[in-house]
Amino acid sequence: MARHRPGTTANRYEILGGDVPEETLFKGDLLVASLSETPRSVNSIYYYDDAGSRLFERLCHEETYYLFRTEKDILTQDATSMADITGPVSIVELGSGNAEKTTLLFDAYVKEHGRTFYAAIDINRSILERAAENIFSVTTDLDFLGIVGTYQTGLAQVANLSGPKLLVCLGSTMGNMHDDELHDLLLSARSALSSGDYLLVGIDLDKETKILEAAYNNQTAILANLCVLQHLNWRFNGDFDPFQFRHVAFHNKALYRMESYLEATQEQVINLKNLNFSFRLEKGEMIRTEIMRKVELYAFHKMLGLYNFRPVQHWTDSSQQYAVSLCQLGAERTELES
Repeated sequence: MARHRPGTTANRYEILGGDVPEETLFKGDLLVASLSETPRSVNSIYYYDDAGSRLFERLCHEETYYLFRTEKDILTQDATSMADITGPVSIVELGSGNAEKTTLLFDAYVKEHGRTFYAAIDINRSILERAAENIFSVTTDLDFLGIVGTYQTGLAQVANLSGPKLLVCLGSTMGNMHDDELHDLLLSARSALSSGDYLLVGIDLDKETKILEAAYNNQTAILANLCVLQHLNWRFNGDFDPFQFRHVAFHNKALYRMESYLEATQEQVINLKNLNFSFRLEKGEMIRTEIMRKVELYAFHKMLGLYNFRPVQHWTDSSQQYAVSLCQLGAERTELES
């Protein structure tokens, strides 16, 4: 991949690669394994078919779902401070979506440092194309590079970018990862960045149970959870009946996270014909569909420190519900990377 630098006008718009093959993303053997465990679970990637993506956009506008608007408010208020601290950098984002919140960063960086370079990593080429359209509708002082790939394969390409970098991970992306997934991501991020580069992370903070459970038990959240079953039916020729399940989401205080489940309302046998896999669910048995970390900021920064990311500054809303944290990669390697 050609090297790019902030401030250049070459390759103002470019997208590299085709869509990540579905068999790479939706691995039947991993699904069978997770549905055979105790408790049974499915990866949260099954939320994001077309219907699930539309429901997530709708969820962001639910009154009780504070996460999207709170993170956006923080960026609106504090993006200029972030740009002042990092100086001019190439902005690299994991999962661009429609880039609505990231444009707030662009505005600040362009204002403070002039023409800015932005690389977005996503599994879907059309999502990157839409993100570019949205970005160029509000600014022309940006060079855009879309990288089609998983976070790991995309970050491997980011390592070829020259100059200082800011890796952006908004929307509680890290908060939705299991420990092994988060470990792999942070190792990939560490390999892609150089000493002195920055990591900007949006993360939800632990808080009152009633606030958290209200955010994940509204009508849109319930529909999104049930849509996982429809996705599994379509992709693997399954026979889940969504009317035989109910949505359950609760605050697991001991593990500092919200957990979402689908609970069987009666005994049933599920068949996933394309996978030659069947299993029995007892009445009341639950399938976990998602975890959402709710962190204490000190503990979160301590965890990032294991990967040599050191906190520089963080910003929160007035109610201390959500944080955007800026960390910098240190020079020495850690035991995790030795």
